[in-house]
Amino acid sequence: MKAKEVREKAKLTVTLDKKMKQEFLQLCDDIGLPASAVVSALMSQAVRKQEVKLSSLDLNGFTPKEAAELKRRWEDFKAMRSRPYTTEND
Repeated sequence: MKAKEVREKAKLTVTLDKKMKQEFLQLCDDIGLPASAVVSALMSQAVRKQEVKLSSLDLNGFTPKEAAELKRRWEDFKAMRSRPYTTEND
């Protein structure tokens, strides 16, 4: 069995406008990953596949905001179904 390869780490500095940075950090927060992990994963994928393919859609084709809204609506629906049924005559 081969010994695990030890890779030396390096820093990368990227300059972009403040709004883009905030939007990216929010996206990373929405998907629950640190920005450095997202950037590293994107770079690894690009090098491995020799292509750059960008999308923030989940497996169902929803953006993080759309998925959060659907989840909220589903929770509202479940809460409404768990309430006892009453009529005006009760």
